[in-house]
Amino acid sequence: MDITDKQVAEKFGAFEKERQPALVQEALETIEASLKDVPFVDKSARKLGLTHWLRFFEALDRNVDAQWNPKDLPAKGVPPPSSYRGVVYPSGEVDPSLITDPAERARYLQALKDSKDNEERFNIQLQLRRIDERAMANVEKLLAETYTASADQQELEKLLGESQLTNERKERLRQLASKPGRN
Repeated sequence: MDITDKQVAEKFGAFEKERQPALVQEALETIEASLKDVPFVDKSARKLGLTHWLRFFEALDRNVDAQWNPKDLPAKGVPPPSSYRGVVYPSGEVDPSLITDPAERARYLQALKDSKDNEERFNIQLQLRRIDERAMANVEKLLAETYTASADQQELEKLLGESQLTNERKERLRQLASKPGRN
């Protein structure tokens, strides 16, 4: 494991604790910076560069929720209890301390927490998808510029086979490598 892999692993480790997508963005930028001036005509440099990307995707895919649906937007706000002993609460969020019934207040507090958690999960997944798009564009460029011959394709297949990537990710990368105009 070289310094780039170590830094990327540290960023993902911190992300998994803190749930701050900026850390994944920093991991992406670490790889981009490490490969900025790499001469990919050097096959060992090319292989190392692709290996960095594959490890990045392994970590990213562990954190991406495959069931997430961008159309399933989180609800805005939580309706307060409809009424309690003749008190009708206004629409919109209400200060929980105004809800006198402890059971109703506890349910309302839990609903507020659940709403906030759902919104946070949605935003994290959205940001991870955007990071994924940028990373895939980088890899597509690398594949287009350097993995063009059949021997290169064999190297790609070997690296994919040795990786811990999901089958879906492997297939996406194969499709990028086999786009028309390549080979």
